Amino acid sequence: MTTLPSWEPAPVLLPPNSIEHQYFGGDLIAALRGGPGGPNRPEEWLGSATTRFGADPEADGAGLTRIDGVPLRDLLDAAPEEWLGAGHVERYGTSPALLVKLLHAGQRLPVHLHPTRNFATRHLDCPFGKSEAWLVLDRDRSDTTVWVGTNRPVERAHWEELMAAQDSDAMLELLNPIIVEPGDGVFVPAGSPHAIGEGLLVLELQEPTDFSILLEWEGFEFDGPNDGHLDLGFDTALGAINPQPFDAGHLDELTRRATAAIEGQTIGRALPAAADPYFELHRCSAMTDSVTLPTSFGVLLVTGGSGTMNWGDGGGTEVDTAVRRGEAYVVPHAAGPVTLSGRPSGHLTAYFATPPRPDIDPPVEFDA
Repeated sequence: MTTLPSWEPAPVLLPPNSIEHQYFGGDLIAALRGGPGGPNRPEEWLGSATTRFGADPEADGAGLTRIDGVPLRDLLDAAPEEWLGAGHVERYGTSPALLVKLLHAGQRLPVHLHPTRNFATRHLDCPFGKSEAWLVLDRDRSDTTVWVGTNRPVERAHWEELMAAQDSDAMLELLNPIIVEPGDGVFVPAGSPHAIGEGLLVLELQEPTDFSILLEWEGFEFDGPNDGHLDLGFDTALGAINPQPFDAGHLDELTRRATAAIEGQTIGRALPAAADPYFELHRCSAMTDSVTLPTSFGVLLVTGGSGTMNWGDGGGTEVDTAVRRGEAYVVPHAAGPVTLSGRPSGHLTAYFATPPRPDIDPPVEFDA
């Protein structure tokens, strides 16, 4: 029987948790976070209670965050209200309802999509699908394109033809290209075929699953015919595709531009409102005064500068710890309110990813 560490309502510093994958990565995650990186480890999962699809959580638990050797998932199960908050537990149970990743694409990612909640409930025995969002942190190439949704209606038979031919150019021609810059946020609804351009480093928020359906695999290390359909077979898996296109107005609703660099003493929205039923991302900038994070379970990533994080210990005592660029923390609900300050350096920037608010209306997806 696993012995759980003693409970302390405090943010926990996360060691690197890079993940091997079937596409190439680069060096930007290791440059930010330390730890192993490079072509075979294009992702890091932060504060994760989710395992890789097909992984045995008891045998290897690939993807799970461990704290003092104990999977975070076990800690959430043991003290759910302290970690997640009573309102969250009432609605979502002991799932954090969130997975946060760093992803550095050393090559363009293949065209793929993720299922909705309805599809996952019917076919995968899971209440969560895999809507996701990308916050662009950095790049090491000049081309900064992502592709989201189709630009015209596409019948299933046409996707089947393109998959049989593995016609990458034709697939991309069907999708909407979006040019992004560091600081931009893009929401990707489940069911939408999409891809990420080579060289982008993104902070990815998503529902807490690892469900992906491949439309493209030639030129990648994926075994698409065998592994690209979630063990459902493509006859079933292709039913997850949204056949309707996204017009310019809808694309605007899925994108939030960084109109200015993070500066001053602020905390604000980093993703479009369309993402709110699934998760939120708070962009933080602190100088000598402090900014207060929402009281919530979440993952904090410090992206620039250095400073101080402050919280209460539950007994009326304030606790301070120094924080700096590249550090990531999992923050329990019971630690709130947590504040960030740029003292003494005078400059600290960070992102705080949180689950959906417990009182928010459920999402309306294309197959509702």
